[in-house]
Amino acid sequence: MAMDIFSGAHFSVSVGSAGTTVATDFQEVPEVAAFMSLGFSSATIDVVSFNSAYNRKLLGTKSIEDRDLKVNFIPDNVVHQKLEQLAKDQKRCQIKVEIFTDETHSEGFFEVYQCYVGGAVTEGDKDQVVTKTFKIVTDLGEIDSGLIQ
Repeated sequence: MAMDIFSGAHFSVSVGSAGTTVATDFQEVPEVAAFMSLGFSSATIDVVSFNSAYNRKLLGTKSIEDRDLKVNFIPDNVVHQKLEQLAKDQKRCQIKVEIFTDETHSEGFFEVYQCYVGGAVTEGDKDQVVTKTFKIVTDLGEIDSGLIQ
């Protein structure tokens, strides 16, 4: 499948049970208000080399920064309640992010992470929708990733 560039307008975030393999019970999170970032970074080690005018750079271990999952909050929604409970219980879950190339949701790519929900903050205003931001803390790296076909 050859893909062209595409926008981030078609994506979904789902939450599933923790485990060593990819969960089979993912539930889509409704009303996602802000897109979660994907990716990782490596620690950079600066190595002094006395016989050179420049230092060397080496890469160390990889890490994934904490991410924010912002939703337009629906207090009686089962999935929003599940995310709140995961934050309270400090239990692991899996987060699956799917990004699709078009509105048919038939092609794209996905990434699955083992995570904790490290906190939840509710915000709102008289002229704004009430939002809840869940802090997604990734444990180790991605479990699985690939193309959706």
